[in-house]
Amino acid sequence: MRFLFVAQGPSHVQWQIPLAWAAQLGGHEVLVATRPTCVDQVTRAGLPAVAIGDEQRIAALTEQVKADLFAQVGRRVAEQGGGDFAPTESEMLIAGGRKMIALAEGMAQDAVEVARAWRPSLVVHDTGALVGLVAAAVLGVPAYGQIWGATSDGIFDVADEHILPYFAPLFEKYGAEPLTAAPTWIDPSPPSLRSPLPVRRVDVRYTPYSGPGVVPEWLWQERSGPRVCLTTGISVSGDSSIWSDTLQRTLLDALRERGCEAVVTVKDASHPSLRALPPGVRLVENFPLNVLLPTCDAVIHHGGTGTGTTALALGVPQLVLAHHPMHRQWGAQIERSGAGAMVRTDVAVDPGAVTAAVAAVVEGAHAREKAAAVAAEIAAMPSPATVVEQLAGEAAAYSTGAPS
Repeated sequence: MRFLFVAQGPSHVQWQIPLAWAAQLGGHEVLVATRPTCVDQVTRAGLPAVAIGDEQRIAALTEQVKADLFAQVGRRVAEQGGGDFAPTESEMLIAGGRKMIALAEGMAQDAVEVARAWRPSLVVHDTGALVGLVAAAVLGVPAYGQIWGATSDGIFDVADEHILPYFAPLFEKYGAEPLTAAPTWIDPSPPSLRSPLPVRRVDVRYTPYSGPGVVPEWLWQERSGPRVCLTTGISVSGDSSIWSDTLQRTLLDALRERGCEAVVTVKDASHPSLRALPPGVRLVENFPLNVLLPTCDAVIHHGGTGTGTTALALGVPQLVLAHHPMHRQWGAQIERSGAGAMVRTDVAVDPGAVTAAVAAVVEGAHAREKAAAVAAEIAAMPSPATVVEQLAGEAAAYSTGAPS
């Protein structure tokens, strides 16, 4: 079988690498199609890659979505005779869906050409890389969307009316029927954190992978207090400015008062917001979370599902500082599970609430117990190797017209 994996961004590539490894180790042919900026990330993981899309065109298309969003907000404010000039949660979800379609449009021509030349048996695309659905439809092969972390149901509330009309022309451009059936998702989210969605699920055990790294001696050395990781993930380019200077000081003060060792991990350690870190705070750049977090007692992050699910799989409690609606949704799921806490940063932040949340996550037995329970739930899910063989069987049945 030939597995074509399609990913649209750096954090999304990491979703797919463990499953691609499993396919390759299972004797299948593997190719990962991704944006030019992500090719090195794939090859560093030992997988073959092909670049699809033009970064300048992708940037222009996504900027147009942003411009349309703020034009819409301006019209709404004008019609209402005033109000807050900020997108509503629904408007942001719609814009997020349209951004995914813009990304697909910027990658579609190359993706279809690669698919027609390589002739995969099936396509596994990250759920943000809608272009994978287009390529699969053009070839008439099954497509599987691979998600990372807990499922998000907000986009389904607005998809039919506001998003799908922008997506159908991409299929028609390449002579394929627009997608109408419910998608099939390869789902690593633990069942206890799931939302009921109109999709078919193929469960897979989440395998933490955050790229290569050299393990420093300090990671294993004895320490005097709890170790806490602070990270903004790779999807925000190491931009710690999403945490204000005041919030950063509140966090670090709360950790210091509890005798914690703070480890700040970022993509770019030269970012201006990191220059004022106090003495004693350890700063690491491009270090794999799946290596760091097993040595940590808690993690504080922006609400990315990659960071959050890695923490869950490793049984590490988490504090989510959530600004974006999708990140707030993740934070709410973590709170419901008991495996951590959330503080919203899209509104005025109460330093006392931050300090209390830090104490609950770092010192509370409840969060540790619940995080460990979710980790056990993840460990019991089917392995990537098992899922690869299931997909291969379904693709074989699909090609012969037999029931899967």
